[in-house]
Amino acid sequence: MLCDRCGKNPAVVHRITTINGKKKEVHLCKECAVQEKGMLIDDAFPINALLSSLLDMGTETPIKVEKLETVKCSQCGQSFGDFKKTGKLGCDKCYAQFKDRLLPLLKRVQGNTRHSGKLPKRVGDGLRTRRELERLQEELERAVKAEEYEKAVVLRDRIKSIKEGNK
Repeated sequence: MLCDRCGKNPAVVHRITTINGKKKEVHLCKECAVQEKGMLIDDAFPINALLSSLLDMGTETPIKVEKLETVKCSQCGQSFGDFKKTGKLGCDKCYAQFKDRLLPLLKRVQGNTRHSGKLPKRVGDGLRTRRELERLQEELERAVKAEEYEKAVVLRDRIKSIKEGNK
């Protein structure tokens, strides 16, 4: 696809704006995008900058953040600061080491920290049951808080029967 402005170079920036319900698409080459108001183009994909800005949103005091960035993974030695620069974790232990900082990031980026897609049949049954139990437990707590004791008894019995069925 060629640039909408100059018609010569391939388009590398695709901007979609919606004004009063009308969608307008503009496809620009790098040179024309730089000339456009408010467009900053970097040669590298800005995922690191995106992650850094997301990580810095709502951070505590700079001193606490600085300490967190110097904490290193016990297995691979990568720091949280390294993750912010590269956008990649060093090993599987990094997830546990930096869990407190990663969960809010995942919630902001993906909207949730729990998988909501399809599950394999061979492992999905246990997870489905666990999720159903969690849902029923939350509903039970709400019923008790709302003093809906009859509903709470039914939910309690359902939870009990599911737990006994899994033994």
